[in-house]
Amino acid sequence: MQKKIIVLAIAAALTAPAMAFADATVYGLAAMSIDMAKDGAATNSTSANQLVSNNSRIGFKSSEDLGGGLSTILQMEGTVGMDVGTTGTSLFNRNTFLGLKSNDMGTVLVGLHDTPYKISTRKLDVFGDTVAADNRSAMGVKIMGSNHDSRLGNVIAYISPAMSGFTVAAASVFGAETLPQPAAPADKKGSAMSLAGMYDNGPIYAALAYQTIKFGDAGTGDLGSATSVDDKATAFKLGGSYKMDAFTVGAVYESMTYTDNPASTETKGTNLYLAGKFNVSSSDAVKLAYGMRGATKTAGNDNKDKATLLAVGYDHAMSKATTVYALYSKLSVDNIAGTAADPSALSFGMKYAF
Repeated sequence: MQKKIIVLAIAAALTAPAMAFADATVYGLAAMSIDMAKDGAATNSTSANQLVSNNSRIGFKSSEDLGGGLSTILQMEGTVGMDVGTTGTSLFNRNTFLGLKSNDMGTVLVGLHDTPYKISTRKLDVFGDTVAADNRSAMGVKIMGSNHDSRLGNVIAYISPAMSGFTVAAASVFGAETLPQPAAPADKKGSAMSLAGMYDNGPIYAALAYQTIKFGDAGTGDLGSATSVDDKATAFKLGGSYKMDAFTVGAVYESMTYTDNPASTETKGTNLYLAGKFNVSSSDAVKLAYGMRGATKTAGNDNKDKATLLAVGYDHAMSKATTVYALYSKLSVDNIAGTAADPSALSFGMKYAF
């Protein structure tokens, strides 16, 4: 259960005449696991027992009713390394934004946020916030360094209200323009556009998403790159799930293209993710997932680089807030640079949401 607190806002100057108070909500997730992992290297394979914090986080939410169904919304969220007691590379490195919400017109927000492309299929990952999460496994193996399930800064986004189960979302990334301009005025700024349509009604969930990213020069913001300037990455994704009594099944298909400029050389690839969950009881569930990253093709030539994921797990809900679980995950990789051949993990974990 979320806890209400009073956050004290102190004026910047010591001579400030007053102090302001605002209602805020503290929320978060503590997710820890003991992982018995093997790197699966073809030679000199190693193993280790690890204590891991799986996307543990803490956040603050606040809102103000402006009347007429309009409100100001604020959120600040950051990663917490529960295993070593540290925060992320910055204090608020997760969804952090300011916006306006209308009951009739929808929500507009600016800041750091998951793209609509990422949001559209997050709920289909049955192993979220564990070692077997799809953005850490076969679906997360990048094509030419581009993983479209991303969180970007300098975002302005719109999310519609639900209309008979339908929701649309759109986001654009500013090019990180600065004043004064860089020493080389010709420096190119990166940009991105992300679109998603989602239907959530009864036992059916469906999502369709598209995203395009254009990379800029190094030092020009989140989408700046020393090696990928002027390159372009696009992706299309279709996903859905269906609930039948105790069973829930889901699937995601993704198609991606990376254009290496100025040669306009295209690398194409596809991902497939299948998942199922069976509620053994009101507090217990068996889960299974299979992911496949197909071999990419560059200028029509097969690169013979691919990966598959198999994960199976068991959850036990001790309460609405606390869940313990056990899972086994294995990733089989062929010819993908920087990734061990067949890494695997046996994981025992606990999650507490507040």
